[in-house]
Amino acid sequence: MKVKTVIIGAAVVIIALVVSFVFILRRERATFAEQTEIMAQESKDRMQEELTKLAAEYDIQYQKLSSGQSGEQRFSLATDSLISQILAERAKVEQLQKELKSNKATSAKRISQLEGEVSTLRNVLRTYVVQIDSLQATNARLRAENSEVKANYERATSHAQQLAGEKEELTSRVKLAAKLDATAISVTPLDKRNKRTKHIGKITTLSIQFTIAKNVTAAVGNKTIYCRIMQPNDELLVKPGAGSFAFEGKQIPYSIRREIEYNGEETTLSMYWTVEESLQSGTYQIRFFADGNLIGHSAFVL
Repeated sequence: MKVKTVIIGAAVVIIALVVSFVFILRRERATFAEQTEIMAQESKDRMQEELTKLAAEYDIQYQKLSSGQSGEQRFSLATDSLISQILAERAKVEQLQKELKSNKATSAKRISQLEGEVSTLRNVLRTYVVQIDSLQATNARLRAENSEVKANYERATSHAQQLAGEKEELTSRVKLAAKLDATAISVTPLDKRNKRTKHIGKITTLSIQFTIAKNVTAAVGNKTIYCRIMQPNDELLVKPGAGSFAFEGKQIPYSIRREIEYNGEETTLSMYWTVEESLQSGTYQIRFFADGNLIGHSAFVL
């Protein structure tokens, strides 16, 4: 009887111990599962934060490439290629963010894989940053070189324009210096006996005297001197069938002309107008032309 009682008591103790062990085991398992879930969530939160930073940094690098690159045609292919790669990596970041939010990543193995993928994305980003910074540095140097070349070109153009202006001015001065100069102009009215007369009705000839000044810069050789005599009513004294000469882009008639051989020295000349019309009383204007230039003018009164 005593043995039976001992056996029953031992069995009860054993059962109690087994129940206690099972209870403790279940509690430990629950605690472990809870701790594992907390650690997994912390890892996921940490990766989500890291992915958010990665996404922002990829966006920054994309902006660097997509803005302000239109002027660098030489690097357009490299820029387009980098943009495509960055967008592809940015899409991977977004895909991982979606997976973490959807609670698909629950196992420790998958979380470990995700951590590896995030680390890879970080390393890839570093390589892109180096490439983009190098590309932008090269483009900045090229822009500086282009600005310098443009500035040099503008300076050279300005200098060339200045030289052209100086050349034109010098040419004008040379032309002006080479122009003949008619001086000492005088007009003497003569009668039919070639005597000076003050009576306008007796004038048969207008004797015109003038001097071509010495000019060592003027071209020597044959010269045609044209004389225009304007009456007080601004009408030109001109013979029927008289010709014309070029002056300031126009053909204008003349009163008298004379051919001379000019050698650069002072030359005294005379011209004569035979009066065949009724002369008007008043002030007459007389002008001389040569080589397309007005070389002298004066006035006389009849």
